[in-house]
Amino acid sequence: MHITRRKFLHYSAMVTSSLAVTGIPIYAFADKGGDTGRDEFRRSYCGLCHSRCGTLLHMRDGKVFEISGDPDHPVTRGMICERGLLMPEHIHHPGRMNYPLKRMGARGEGKWQRISWEQALNEVAERLDRLREDHGPETLAFTHGTSRTHHWDCRRFYNLFGSPNVCGVNNVCMCPSYATEYATYGGMARGNPRRAECVVIWGRAAGNSSPVQGWPALVQAKKAGAKIIVVDPRRIDEVDMADMWLQIRPGTDLALLLGWIRLVINEELYDKEFVDKWTVGFAPLRDAVQEYTPERVSEITWLPVEQIVDAARLYATSRPAQIPYGYGLDKQGVNATQCARARAILRAITGNLEVDGGETFGRSPEVAKVRGEFDLVASEAIGPEQRAKQLGIQTYPFFGFPGWERNVANNRKLPRGYVSPPSMYRTCIAHARDVFQAAITGKPYPVKAMFSVASNPMLSFPDPQMVMQALMALDLYVVMEYYMTPSAALADYVFPSATTVEQPDLWATGSFCVACPPGLDPMFERRDTYQFYRGLGLRLGQEQHWPWENLERVCDYRLEPLGMTFQKLADGNGFFGKPVYGRYKENGFGTPSGKVELHSSIFEELGADPLPAYKEPIWTPAGDAGLTDQYPLVLITGSRFMPMYHSEHRQLESAREAVPDPLVTLHPQTARELELENGQWVSVVSPKGRVRMRLNISKIVHPRMADVQHGWWFPERSGTLPDLFGVFESNANMLCPMEPEFCSPEIGSWAHTALLCRIEKA
Repeated sequence: MHITRRKFLHYSAMVTSSLAVTGIPIYAFADKGGDTGRDEFRRSYCGLCHSRCGTLLHMRDGKVFEISGDPDHPVTRGMICERGLLMPEHIHHPGRMNYPLKRMGARGEGKWQRISWEQALNEVAERLDRLREDHGPETLAFTHGTSRTHHWDCRRFYNLFGSPNVCGVNNVCMCPSYATEYATYGGMARGNPRRAECVVIWGRAAGNSSPVQGWPALVQAKKAGAKIIVVDPRRIDEVDMADMWLQIRPGTDLALLLGWIRLVINEELYDKEFVDKWTVGFAPLRDAVQEYTPERVSEITWLPVEQIVDAARLYATSRPAQIPYGYGLDKQGVNATQCARARAILRAITGNLEVDGGETFGRSPEVAKVRGEFDLVASEAIGPEQRAKQLGIQTYPFFGFPGWERNVANNRKLPRGYVSPPSMYRTCIAHARDVFQAAITGKPYPVKAMFSVASNPMLSFPDPQMVMQALMALDLYVVMEYYMTPSAALADYVFPSATTVEQPDLWATGSFCVACPPGLDPMFERRDTYQFYRGLGLRLGQEQHWPWENLERVCDYRLEPLGMTFQKLADGNGFFGKPVYGRYKENGFGTPSGKVELHSSIFEELGADPLPAYKEPIWTPAGDAGLTDQYPLVLITGSRFMPMYHSEHRQLESAREAVPDPLVTLHPQTARELELENGQWVSVVSPKGRVRMRLNISKIVHPRMADVQHGWWFPERSGTLPDLFGVFESNANMLCPMEPEFCSPEIGSWAHTALLCRIEKA
């Protein structure tokens, strides 16, 4: 039986609470080693998405047969989502990668030989060393996944090796907002909705993207009396509790943000004292937004004038208020970066930055002592000559070393630890399009080797056929994964990755630090990514730079300034710091001016627009009339849906029972006009490509829209070429362009939404 999100969260909490009530000693766990022959409970964590929710592993005969939320976890308090329920299947799935494999036949032929870790590491290191001698260290590139592994160990290895070419889907996944907010006011702002008077859910569906933390916080905020505004083209679950729902045309969010800024300024709803004392560029901003009248914004966005005005006033007059970060704005191509700028500006001028109930980026003094990514990546190891070779840096300098270095320099003006230094793995990256093209063409220099760790690039990036061409052209392709994926099927070596519950981790934010204990020793020959990179580093002359034997020792190093060890932190169930607001009054902001830069000097210096301005995307109803005739529907992809996580979990039986097939959602009116029936297979066609989907008819989308699920492939199919697990058949990225004219000019965000398509009978 499929349990809905609300019921499931309640159900999990009830089950785990009952364990404590019945007197089961939650923390009296057996050793991870032996088989006790009886049921036991082991404290651990999930990690099947970004969060590290506390869990209890229910063990029998040495295996995890069930999982539940840990009622004593200080953050998640017994709640677990339906994705977390998949963990036992994930741990013990027969399709897991358990041993290193070496390709024996042609690439994509599916012929593998099982080898030892020692042989695999030796051979990879030897081949890397030769390629470095022939082409320089920049010949090695990397694609990374989304927080199921330890990104800092990758960056440490690459910096020590000398390659600047680490890339991922950063350009469309939180990182545009992260880097932009650092340039605007020196950090990425977050807030606690429970303490807000108004919460604007903008391009964020916490019910599917953050069901354990974001959704409950929003429910509690509503119960406490907060006003809720939802800006989303779909009728997401949050609309049911909203005071206002703005069903915006996809890709036009920047126009609405600028319209709100204009109204706030013109009606003098801004915080005059804060703007006068703590911002620069107000006058140029005021002049730049005057063209975004409610009438013009209405024409662009499909929203009624009255709704635009009323929503802006409600947000501006409800203090404190929040606009929590949402992935929806980062996927809008040409406008993605400036959406992040406009949202940051709106927070600042309304007085909702660094206040209780608003959004803040400072760390509590206690948590600031924990060593973080910046202390681990060895950024000083890669010098100016190699930094200058970063692919894509000429086109998108802000998202490479030039932008990152400026954000770091401004962060160093602040007291140490007050705000985390800007993350290297998030905002200092090569552009993926340039990396793949360098592999294919050898220009501006050849990329001959690539690693992909917990990353499936053929499902992650637009134009999967170009991505495959790049992977096929490599001299050395190494993958570390949980399962054989379409991308891994093209590798020379595949290393087995440990499950999150088979390795320790620290969950550290600006306000707390919690130990995430492993519930199991690594099974078979699975290892964590630290062992992979350390093993290669020791073979490539980096011995002195990998002093920690394992991840627990790394965690001890991170906690050393507090006089604490990982085990001590786990025994104490973590610690929490007290938030401190308004510290900018003493320290200023981490920007060149020391103030919030409404007119960004960093953007201007690097050749980007210092003030946000709306650009109509290329493929839209407002564009070429002939194109719109052929492709009449506005296309969005990338909407989150449980229990899948991007391209993961397709091989898990429980996940496929919940969502057996890839879906495209149409409004009933649209389906009737096209003479389509619910559940039938259809083709979704864009100017870029075509995919096959099962039709889902629902009123959650606008009649002029189509919502296509992302990340689909078929592990049950053949993993050899040409089928390659059906990677091209229902892959939404086949519909998405990656050419420069479709990408944001500041950082190269490609478009997964605000596109065009038509629906045909398959």
